[in-house]
Amino acid sequence: MYKYIIALAILIVFSLPFVNFGSYYDEKEIRLGMSGPFSGNLHTIGDELMLGVNAYFKHINEKGGIYGRVFRVITRDDKYEPKITAENAEELIKKQRVFALLGFIGTPTSKVALPIAVKYRVPYIGAFTGADFLRQIPRNPLVLNGRTSYRKEIESLIKYFVDDEKYTEIAVFYQNDSYGRSGLIGVKAALKKRSIDLVAEGSYKRNTLSVGNALYEISQNRPQVVIMIGATKPTAEFIKRARKDKNLKDVKFGAISFIGSRMLLNALNEKLGNIIFSQVVPSPWGALSQEVGLYRKLMDKYNPDKEYSYISLEGFFIAKMTIELFRRVGEDFTREDFIDEMRHLYREIESNQDVEESRRVCKCLNNVYLTYYNDGIFWDINEKN
Repeated sequence: MYKYIIALAILIVFSLPFVNFGSYYDEKEIRLGMSGPFSGNLHTIGDELMLGVNAYFKHINEKGGIYGRVFRVITRDDKYEPKITAENAEELIKKQRVFALLGFIGTPTSKVALPIAVKYRVPYIGAFTGADFLRQIPRNPLVLNGRTSYRKEIESLIKYFVDDEKYTEIAVFYQNDSYGRSGLIGVKAALKKRSIDLVAEGSYKRNTLSVGNALYEISQNRPQVVIMIGATKPTAEFIKRARKDKNLKDVKFGAISFIGSRMLLNALNEKLGNIIFSQVVPSPWGALSQEVGLYRKLMDKYNPDKEYSYISLEGFFIAKMTIELFRRVGEDFTREDFIDEMRHLYREIESNQDVEESRRVCKCLNNVYLTYYNDGIFWDINEKN
């Protein structure tokens, strides 16, 4: 009997961090956990997202935090590999005891991280993906997205190429995993609405540059437009080869936000002709909103040697959205209070609801902005001559 009592006591002690008794949060530091590609082919996404996240948190911490609490992001490198992401999520929750998982990068990685967040009832905020499973109805109360869905990005690109520019021969280049396949489904759905069939599709394996087979499959069908659902380097590799292919020399490209316009710019030596980008935040250079102005001011202060980018601006908005939650929930709150406040903020973002300036989140969230590159600047498509 004594052994059983000891075993039970040990079990209770080790379970305490994960049991929710509705007690008020009383720590002076709020730790948030992020897993992303901080090495490997996609490290620039991880690095740039963190620039924006940290810029806003530094700004808040220097002002004394929120109700005296300061914020710290604990990062873990997953190299864009889901197996490592799952290990990171477990470690961040169980050992680092983070309050929430923040800004996890990627669809296949989020797909393994979310069940872990649900298991421990930890909020999953601002994931850098437009995947459908994070946006299902009824919504998961632990999930709060800042960016819009890949389906909305794809619909905007198809509307531009098909409805506005009158192209009908559309192909898809995609990453052969849950991210790429969801994009493929989204393109087919957008075309079906217009009674158009996809003319070709080609895929590559994640974390490789093996795009040869995809290029062959797409080239044989001579599309007018290729929608790109991939990562930066394989997308750049495909475009470089396509430009040398006699069947594709005049093809137009539509690239979704995960590819990273600034990174693709560098990968293609600034040769971005015939590429239209969908973005999920407004221009970090030209937008006149108060929020984007603050982003530029903080980047100049904390990262003066770094360029502005859509990705770091998204990181800034992720941090701003998170701070807004802690500001609204008040000084004395439980985890369940916080999760409930996520529901209210979700409704505002989804409806672009106007709120008073002091409590405003950013009305640019949950929108799509189509852009193109010319003369050293990314322009809104409405400014295209």
